[in-house]
Amino acid sequence: MQEIDQLFKEYLDFYFTQVNTSFPGVVTEYDAATRRATIQPSLKRRAGNKEFVEYPLLMDVPVQYPGTKKFTIHFPLEKGDEVAVFFSQRSLEAWKATGMDGIEDTDPRRFSLPDAYCTPGLQPVEFIPATKEGALEILHHAAYDGDFISSVTMDDDRIEVKYKEKADIMIEDDDILAMTEKCSFNMSGEKLDFDNGTSTIIADKGKITFDNGKNKFELDGAVSLVSTGSDLVEIGNTVDTLGGILDALFTSLTSLHTEGSPAAHTASAWAASDITPLKAKTAQVFKK
Repeated sequence: MQEIDQLFKEYLDFYFTQVNTSFPGVVTEYDAATRRATIQPSLKRRAGNKEFVEYPLLMDVPVQYPGTKKFTIHFPLEKGDEVAVFFSQRSLEAWKATGMDGIEDTDPRRFSLPDAYCTPGLQPVEFIPATKEGALEILHHAAYDGDFISSVTMDDDRIEVKYKEKADIMIEDDDILAMTEKCSFNMSGEKLDFDNGTSTIIADKGKITFDNGKNKFELDGAVSLVSTGSDLVEIGNTVDTLGGILDALFTSLTSLHTEGSPAAHTASAWAASDITPLKAKTAQVFKK
């Protein structure tokens, strides 16, 4: 009886060497166009002489990413990345060619090495740690222990997108804030605020203000344009400018108000004292 038990045990041991369920593996090649990889199993198996030998390379292994026919998430899979490898109960040859259901499988093999598929992310040691507990995070580093490149963080209160500590976008209830090293843009309630360090644009409840430290332009029922600099203000289009129109107007008014004989008309005292200074002051403010 003992001999039968031993024989039965040896038979089961041999039988289960041919049954594969799952184990970790390492990517040696990956084709993003087909989503197929070549995988080296991480664990070795014991041969008949008690020595450990490597499993053969698993070829044409489908890589499972989250996705449907209309949506998907994909990220690069590089040589050396670790994956979880699973083995189908039935042959996958026909399924890999067509997908979907209703496939008639005539191959007798079960849990076989050629019928593997894998999922990225099984990393016992070399992985990028989470930065915020209780949040959904997408993290990108130069390596698992390398420099930060980018991230997307979503929790119950906000969504935040970062890039190389140089750009940051935060979305909260009724508030969006975007920042770079030199600019910021904020939408909060009815207020919009843009700032690049030298100029600001603020729109708040029907009032719009442009300010660059030297010039300020406000739209709030009335229009206000104030310049603290010495540069001339130019307002106009392809036809003419406001400065040109005012200059022509004051020149005409000066010509209309003359005195003296028809042979020697000169500008009247009123034109010289009132219109001429206005013309000069206009030339100091508006560009023709």
